[in-house]
Amino acid sequence: MTTTDIRTRLFAAVFALGVSAVFMATAIVPASPNGLVIA
Repeated sequence: MTTTDIRTRLFAAVFALGVSAVFMATAIVPASPNGLVIA
């Protein structure tokens, strides 16, 4: 396993986590009492 492969896998994991976080945010925001809440 090369360093590039590790970096690619790490980037892919972070990217996937970020995408899922955005989906979670879009699911939670409309359900919040004040509508769009910026913490």
